[in-house]
Amino acid sequence: MKKVLLLLFAFLYAIANDFTPSLGVLYDEKKAELGKKIFFDRRLSDNQDKSCETCHNLYWDFSGTIRSSLYNDTINPPTILSVALNHIYFKNGSAKNLHHQVTQSITSNMQLGIDEKTMTSRVASISEYKNLFSKIYQNGITFDNIVDSIVEFEKALTTTSSRFDKYLMGDENAMTNEEKKGLNLFKDIGCVACHNGINLGTNLMQQLSFYQRVFNGEDLNDNMFEVYRVPTLRNISRTAPYMLDGSITQLKDAIKHVADTQLMHKLSDDEIELIYKFLLTLNGEYPRILK
Repeated sequence: MKKVLLLLFAFLYAIANDFTPSLGVLYDEKKAELGKKIFFDRRLSDNQDKSCETCHNLYWDFSGTIRSSLYNDTINPPTILSVALNHIYFKNGSAKNLHHQVTQSITSNMQLGIDEKTMTSRVASISEYKNLFSKIYQNGITFDNIVDSIVEFEKALTTTSSRFDKYLMGDENAMTNEEKKGLNLFKDIGCVACHNGINLGTNLMQQLSFYQRVFNGEDLNDNMFEVYRVPTLRNISRTAPYMLDGSITQLKDAIKHVADTQLMHKLSDDEIELIYKFLLTLNGEYPRILK
């Protein structure tokens, strides 16, 4: 009975949150432009050999991630596009807001690997940054201000005006009949239970084989009950590879895999094509700050 209630709660949560169009996020332009410089600056990592953009590519193919399966054989970086719409950050949900996410990304040995004091002194040693921070922040260069500028840049990376957004706002012609069928199928087979809300994900944690274990009558309270953040589906066709380990490179293969393993639903080739066409409508416009 407890398992059934958990499953019912997941569906009720999805119905309550369903979908919301992305209309953008307010941000401070001067701070965002400063944060953009820092985001691309390799000098501001521990060994001065990588930047935030190393894992979150924004120009070569506009993905907000990297195309190789893993970074340093350990990380499949999530896309940075529309990150300000997230409610949970990192696969283990360890950060609850953008400020915490940026702080962890700077100081983590798995990422930039530079401590707060060193980061602050290194930024202060660069005359361009010294001038810019003094103009934008009353107290000049501090670690919190460095983080704040990157946060403002990340807010500016919110993509809007996807065809799905236009459809949600009442434009029936924004999506084709096949794309609408894909949306209905997306709802009918249960994808919406995890991928809902404004970012179609990143608002809850889920156990990877939750439905499979429920229907098999397995215990959900043992040590195997590991939960991970549900990823966003916005711009999904741009953000390969897929899965936590980056093991799937093609979106249609990812659709089939998730339906098989998460929903225990065998999709036909035609059904995969319909959901694929719906997911293509989630591509938003290029953020103004990158133009």
